[in-house]
Amino acid sequence: MKGQNDKKSVIKKIAISAGAVLAAVLLFFAGYFTYYFTLDGGLRSLLWVKDKIRDEYYEEIDDDDFWQAAIDGVVGSLLDQYSEFYTAEEFDEVMNADQGIKSGVGASFFTGTNKVYHIAYNSPLFYASGNETREEGDSGIAVEEGMYLTGIGTGGQVEDTFTYAALAAKAALLSGDDPVTLRFSSLAADDTEHCAVVTVTPAVYIESYVLYAANGRAWAYVSEDGETYVWKDVSGYTPVEEKVPAGAAYLHLTQFYGNAGAEFAQAAAQYKEDGASVLLLDLRNNGGGSLAVMQQLCSYLCKDAPDGAVVLEARYRGGKSEKYGIREEYYADFFAGSTVYAAANGNSASASEALLGAMISYNTLGYGNIFITDTTGGQYDASTYGKGIMQTTFRNGGTGEAIKMTTAEIFWPNGTSIHGRGIRVSDGAAAVQAASYGEYGDPELSEIFSRIAGAA
Repeated sequence: MKGQNDKKSVIKKIAISAGAVLAAVLLFFAGYFTYYFTLDGGLRSLLWVKDKIRDEYYEEIDDDDFWQAAIDGVVGSLLDQYSEFYTAEEFDEVMNADQGIKSGVGASFFTGTNKVYHIAYNSPLFYASGNETREEGDSGIAVEEGMYLTGIGTGGQVEDTFTYAALAAKAALLSGDDPVTLRFSSLAADDTEHCAVVTVTPAVYIESYVLYAANGRAWAYVSEDGETYVWKDVSGYTPVEEKVPAGAAYLHLTQFYGNAGAEFAQAAAQYKEDGASVLLLDLRNNGGGSLAVMQQLCSYLCKDAPDGAVVLEARYRGGKSEKYGIREEYYADFFAGSTVYAAANGNSASASEALLGAMISYNTLGYGNIFITDTTGGQYDASTYGKGIMQTTFRNGGTGEAIKMTTAEIFWPNGTSIHGRGIRVSDGAAAVQAASYGEYGDPELSEIFSRIAGAA
């Protein structure tokens, strides 16, 4: 009897265990189907498509690739051109770039071309543009913005890069570890004869965003040893100091990133020390950047703004708004009695336009003191870019990924929105004729200073 009881006990335990497993399975599927049918219909469709691709497509598609393609499709199709999704690795690179940490040679090109629109201050190419690095047998021309990169090579062999496609194919050399030889022409995208040739080694560097020039000298916050960063005389690495007339000063702000606010403060101190009475703020090809940096600059550049003055208002969906101000006002300390001008073009956007709007709102300058590049010969109403919207970046703490989205429209302190129209010649700004937004030798800048001198 005991053996039979033991056998029945074992059978009973097995039955209970099986029942428990079956119940768990049923609960799992019940939970799954409850979850599945409470999902948004579009998400159920997406999951169905994913399953069909996994089971039936003739090639295997990795799950990570599928989800990335889905995200890219949403961001690229539904959101505006300023919104973007970043992988964890991409977002780390963005954060470094926002802090001014860059790598490579320091050349940036106009979209779809081999034409240089900017040589980053404090980059390897910035120093390589000096006289001491040009190779024997070249034309003796200094490397400057507005030139074409017509050849790239290593080991003494330079291959032609007459087109953007050819340049892109060699782009890895510009950010590698080995010295690279670069051939620049001031004449044409396919020129090989009247060129400057330099050899430069790509490196990690901290970009400077402010170049100041007055009294025949140029200054920037740079480091030649990669460690110690100081406000330094960089005359000879840039030709701009030769264009600035006596009594005037030139301040080129390339982007609103990194240490730009502190660099501007140093430039303001240099301006005061130089005793200049005219300032030209160059925002040409400045696509904007950090709102915090823009606020820092407003502290110095808003003439009639009291401490705590609003310099920008952001209006969000649903009627919410937020006002951004300055803590202290420094204009009187550095620029009292000065006449301030600004230069901008169709690539001047976002924070550049917001800064100009604050300067207009607080009487630092009028529209007539803003020079805008006109590449149409007066056929159209030349303007700045017209980006009066703000992006916010949201990070996924679990994955490190991030998404940048347009979240608000921005308004100047006087209530103006320039989104979709920019600052225009028809507003009263002064048009300056130019062949493009970046010509070798910058004849546009010479014309602007000629007009400033004529107005004095």
